[in-house]
Amino acid sequence: MATEEVVLRRARPDDALRIAALARWVWLDRYALGGGVNGDVADYLKREFDEPLLRQALDLGRHWLAERGTTLLAWAQLDDAAACPVEAAGAAVELKRLYVSPRSQGQGLGARLLRQCRQEWPERAMWLSAWVGNEGALRFYRREGATYWGETWFELGGEQHRNEVLGWAALERLE
Repeated sequence: MATEEVVLRRARPDDALRIAALARWVWLDRYALGGGVNGDVADYLKREFDEPLLRQALDLGRHWLAERGTTLLAWAQLDDAAACPVEAAGAAVELKRLYVSPRSQGQGLGARLLRQCRQEWPERAMWLSAWVGNEGALRFYRREGATYWGETWFELGGEQHRNEVLGWAALERLE
């Protein structure tokens, strides 16, 4: 039996349920370090990955998926209105999320989605923030050409978590 090819495509509102499930899975895998879920984490996951809110956001077309058949493997979300928390070179687009299912990591899906996202606004720089404890993600982004732009803080449950701000210069326009 032939293996189905992985396809990248824009997310649609009817993808919201699968995206919410994938996002919660990846977030818990990376950030629930205590081995469980406390109330602050549960509230965050409910708020950030709420299916109806995702469904509305998906109408804006700034989300990309990697899927094999009907199986969602990875999701990327861009935000062209977010303010970079550090001094950036001109207008920059935020790579708000790039989540690859834990069982699909190491297959090049993150790199493919990242390249696709960079093509969305080639005339603008792109930035992201990543928790310093997520060493695998930081290595990946640096391997993909990101440079250190500074740091910012993420607060959850009254605790501050240091994040690195990484970015890429605008792509050169092909004439």
